[in-house]
Amino acid sequence: MRKILKATLVGAMSAGLLFGASVPAHAGASYGFNIATSFSKYMANDGKAHAKGTINFHGKWAFTANVGVRDLCASTGKGDGFGAYSTVRVRYMDGSTVGYWGGRDTNGCGTRFEWKKKYHNHGKKVRWVQMAVVEYDADTGYGADRAVSRRIDNPYTG
Repeated sequence: MRKILKATLVGAMSAGLLFGASVPAHAGASYGFNIATSFSKYMANDGKAHAKGTINFHGKWAFTANVGVRDLCASTGKGDGFGAYSTVRVRYMDGSTVGYWGGRDTNGCGTRFEWKKKYHNHGKKVRWVQMAVVEYDADTGYGADRAVSRRIDNPYTG
């Protein structure tokens, strides 16, 4: 009887059932992305926007975006009047979606703007996150080109 009880306790502890749930294998899950618009002779500008970074999930309700945004110019090296803007799109488990403006590089060609922000969604579980980068003229409201990352699923909400 004593051996059975001991075996049951050891099994329960190793499964994380006795003293609370065990830490998931994906704790602190981090996913990278690297997206860019393309140079095009058909666009109103001669530039390109680039964003690279990671999304780190902290559970069902929170994640951090670590992003570098860069405004690139064509071989002429001239500015085109457009900046590189990043956006964060979040889909919740209830089906609703919200978008946020992220970092932006509006200081000319080749500079890089780094930003980091933790998003904590009180009461709503995050299903997935998607990043985008846009070549955008804030003065006119005209967006020349846009690139979107794949959907980055939250491993905590399955």
